[in-house]
Amino acid sequence: MIYLICPGSSEEAATVVAAALQRSCGMGRVCRISLAKWDRLLAQDISMLAVIINPPANWAATIIRTIESARCKILLFGAMPLELIQYLGAHSAPISEYARQGTKCSPAPIGGMFESGLHIDYKQIDPVVFSPLASRPFLRFDFADEWNNLGYGGIRTDDSIWSLSQCLQLPSEKTLAEIRMDGESLGAYAGLWPDSLLWFNRSVGPVDSQEWRIVELYIAHYAWPTRICHPVISEIPDGYGAAVTMRLDCDEDIESARILWHAYQQLEVPFSLALHSKVLDDPKHHALVREVLTHGGAILSHTATHASNWGGSYEASLQEASASANAIKRVTGQAVRYAVSPFHQTPMYARIALADSGYEGCIGGIIRNDPDYLMARAGSAPGSPVGFIGHSQQCMLHGDCIFDGPDPLSIYKQSFDLARDSRTFFGYLDHPFSARYQYGWSSEEQRVQAHVAFICHMKNSGNVLFANESDAMDFFQDRAEVVIQANSGGYSICAAIKSRSSWNLSVEYAGQSHAVPPEGLSL
Repeated sequence: MIYLICPGSSEEAATVVAAALQRSCGMGRVCRISLAKWDRLLAQDISMLAVIINPPANWAATIIRTIESARCKILLFGAMPLELIQYLGAHSAPISEYARQGTKCSPAPIGGMFESGLHIDYKQIDPVVFSPLASRPFLRFDFADEWNNLGYGGIRTDDSIWSLSQCLQLPSEKTLAEIRMDGESLGAYAGLWPDSLLWFNRSVGPVDSQEWRIVELYIAHYAWPTRICHPVISEIPDGYGAAVTMRLDCDEDIESARILWHAYQQLEVPFSLALHSKVLDDPKHHALVREVLTHGGAILSHTATHASNWGGSYEASLQEASASANAIKRVTGQAVRYAVSPFHQTPMYARIALADSGYEGCIGGIIRNDPDYLMARAGSAPGSPVGFIGHSQQCMLHGDCIFDGPDPLSIYKQSFDLARDSRTFFGYLDHPFSARYQYGWSSEEQRVQAHVAFICHMKNSGNVLFANESDAMDFFQDRAEVVIQANSGGYSICAAIKSRSSWNLSVEYAGQSHAVPPEGLSL
């Protein structure tokens, strides 16, 4: 069991962190406990993995007892109390106005990007727990002030749960990540103490970034066999080095995607279309939709009217979701099960409305809004009912975002490589041309060449699975239903009762990776 302990003042962060832990570690493995229960477990000498958020001053002694226990480990997110800071050999100071100003980030120009002055630099101080990112800014944009094609969320200095929590200086050998600006160190962002403690200087930790991989490595492998470890469910199907899914968001046109679809067919890469269903009022767009389905592609809903924030209310979201599903079924004869959020806006009321409309999941996630839906791992988002899953896909392959320079696709290659290295199922998108807008592409030929070159880069990286969006989401459904139970000798892993996907799951535990067959697994 993973025990989550946080004060009532951090309830919002607790909800976000609990969902992230469940996405990585399986259904029912996160248990919220009280301070008194925590003390009782320590008194019983129970091996425990404790996840603590913003502990108040009176919790410091219990944290120290947990650190000093023989078999326990701690994940600590957010601000530390003074007694613990002193125990760990650290020093605190207020967050300066200089640092707060460093999070500012201008909108990205066409053909370029913009980053905040504040950066985080990682060090490898342990062979097991390390970051797939060597460095990252607090805030980054590739398109206007909306998209970060590298996929991670923003770290703020606004005292929200997404904010830097405090300014701490740690001993160098314990500093896993350092906050820097203009060549100057401003404190630590993450710290690792041998065998017993991993800390992130943010109430929600790295739940919205590939840096979550650090947390998974700590949970699954770190300090084995002297300290407790817990299996982590891989987001990549067993036997593959990476996994990729793509789609076109058909906001205004569908048929114009035919040329690009033929290129994908030649490369034998699955193709997916997310349909703004008003476009289907014109029968000229029906043929390609049906052909994509016939040839192993996927069709998803992109609302009925492409309304911002799904129309702005639960009732409007319900109407958008239902109207779109009905229109797509009339054209294809098939029920649509997954949606893509317009502008990637996925507020909580929209998630509930989609689930109430019969959808099984939604693709969204963007640095600009709804930060709790920008998730490092696919699965249940905060506020979503069991059985409704989300997947964050923030990489937008557009001519507007192609870099000026010797390698125009450099940021996209970096984005895929980062997903591969962090064991993240990579998703990217484009839009078909329309009479109004070509999304920065100079021609269809330029666009096709860019897509082909990007696919070739991904294929050359090794054993890569290319999946259509529906198949990818089905795999995430199976992953979300894995149940992990502790037993006297270790753990039993129970797969979904009725698998939707043809790919096997895998789990990581105690330095190894294990395939999970349909009948389950014992570790």
